[in-house]
Amino acid sequence: MLAAECAWTILQADHAKMRRLLDAIAREAGDGPWRVAGPAPARLKEFIDTLRTFDHVSHRPKGTALLGVLRGRSPDADRLLDEMELEREGDDALLDQALARLDAFTRGETEAGAECAALLAQHRNRVLLHLDQEDTLLRAQTEQLLDHEEWAHVVSVISTSLYPTANANHLGTAPEKPR
Repeated sequence: MLAAECAWTILQADHAKMRRLLDAIAREAGDGPWRVAGPAPARLKEFIDTLRTFDHVSHRPKGTALLGVLRGRSPDADRLLDEMELEREGDDALLDQALARLDAFTRGETEAGAECAALLAQHRNRVLLHLDQEDTLLRAQTEQLLDHEEWAHVVSVISTSLYPTANANHLGTAPEKPR
């Protein structure tokens, strides 16, 4: 299905960008304790903010289109979506904690630098696992459960996030599928 391939190509491009941002954060945070002359907190915060903004403003809305069509299609798919949603909430909480420790470091709490680096490493590992799950488990569920019309709808909704100035009012809702 061409629409499915288009959707997954776009989502995988998002995943590649997120992986690059996670790598940049890891390089900037470094390993182990920070010294006073350690990573520049402002640069690290900029990378974190870029990742968070891209995830929330660009990637998640695309995923929402796909998940909205998939939800309710099978108990296994719903279980996977619930697990992934909880994981994302945990990922967001870790990033919030890391930012709080980074702020503490900039206020002079030098031990907060190592804590921030550890939280960022944990966040990175969790997000990489989550992206891999999207690329494998979620993709398998969508390929099994969604038809051509549903994929066309998903791609139409995704295109509005790529081209937000286009009028998206014509998209309506996903086609109803007999259960």
